[in-house]
Amino acid sequence: MLLTRCFLASCPNGYTMWHAICYKAFHTPKTYSGANATCGEDGGTLAMPRDAGIDAFLISLHNAVNDKAPCWFGLHDRREEGSFEWVDGSALGTYSSWAPGEPNNLFGKEDCVMYSNPTLGDRWNDAACGHWFPYICQAVPGTGYNRPIS
Repeated sequence: MLLTRCFLASCPNGYTMWHAICYKAFHTPKTYSGANATCGEDGGTLAMPRDAGIDAFLISLHNAVNDKAPCWFGLHDRREEGSFEWVDGSALGTYSSWAPGEPNNLFGKEDCVMYSNPTLGDRWNDAACGHWFPYICQAVPGTGYNRPIS
């Protein structure tokens, strides 16, 4: 496949701009790493809901695409158990929206974070990174991204 590198002051195809960041919910399930790699193809990362407003927007975006399944976003504690960080390497900070009893690192293998399904309130839940879930990406408008040439 031939790719071209684009530099436009707009969002990648299919993304929605909200508060100067582009977001897109993907229905196709991937592992956490696979999802983040796909986001990288558009010049972005998994989405980072750093406050209640972004969190609510991402939940609505995901539920419009798939309201039945959990959904990956860009938070993990892969480097140090219990020390959650965003995919850009910054610390979790003061905002979080954990489901009751979470994070629990069930069986000692839950290092990536997802939205639980809507019946459980779309709250944050740690999960094994190898599970396959839909996901949400974010990208900065104008970031270079790869696009196939038809």
